[in-house]
Amino acid sequence: MEKRKLLITGANGLLGQNTLRQLKSDYEIHALVHRKPKVPIEGITYYECDFNTDWNVKNLPEDVYAVFHLAQSELFREFPNHALDVFNVNVTSTVKLLDFARMSGVKKFVFTSTGGIYDTSVGKVNENSPINTFGQLGNYFATKICSEILTHNYTDYFDVSILRLFFMYGKEQKRSMLIPRLVDNIKNGNPITLTKNGGIVINPIHVSDVVEVLSNVLTNKGSFTYNVAGPEQLSLKEIATIIGEKVGKEPAFQLVDKVADNCVADIELLGSQIFKPKARFRDKIVDLI
Repeated sequence: MEKRKLLITGANGLLGQNTLRQLKSDYEIHALVHRKPKVPIEGITYYECDFNTDWNVKNLPEDVYAVFHLAQSELFREFPNHALDVFNVNVTSTVKLLDFARMSGVKKFVFTSTGGIYDTSVGKVNENSPINTFGQLGNYFATKICSEILTHNYTDYFDVSILRLFFMYGKEQKRSMLIPRLVDNIKNGNPITLTKNGGIVINPIHVSDVVEVLSNVLTNKGSFTYNVAGPEQLSLKEIATIIGEKVGKEPAFQLVDKVADNCVADIELLGSQIFKPKARFRDKIVDLI
């Protein structure tokens, strides 16, 4: 039986690489990357594509079954100097890929967004919770909302799944991201800034669980938006304490007289329709140490 084709963007990133390794035995995978990796994954067809150029979808493969648009700009924090870069990666590329998907008969389109778009002052958030007002979103989150809106418009042509990720972590993740940064600060004895209520509460998700979500989305019918987060609700203090135990170094805290909003995702819809995340933080944090 001929394998179905997947087109995956951002294939050199943490989620992309793990997805390639997990799905390559069951699907024919075509990976869209900024630069081909020095050590390519066996069995993957790579395409170099710079989303900040006038790239052409005509170079993409035919008869693609599903598109996973996982790419994000590495410069997402560099506003306003690199606002155009972020827009091109998060919005312009999405529009081009959506049009490609419609024209070529793609059956499923998966877009990775972020839980950062929610107004977390309301408490635990589900997929229908209020979104931050546009003036408070910030450039990166605003571009994600734009792409979500654009993607929703194509539900008449193919199934659309929008995945709002909450604090994904895993092996070989960029050290500038939250969880690796906490690990490095604790190992180096740098103080962790902590609000008087123990810091923000989050439910971080290990990349292995996110890959399971992507795999199961391929067999799910219909168009939905899902919160994608882990099974545990942990405060910043609890996260730092677990990391400290694993590295053998007690974390230092610098207390500030503030109360942090939590950023906890309700994942009931994800668990009932797609996959119930299982990875425990205490077990998986060793990937980053």
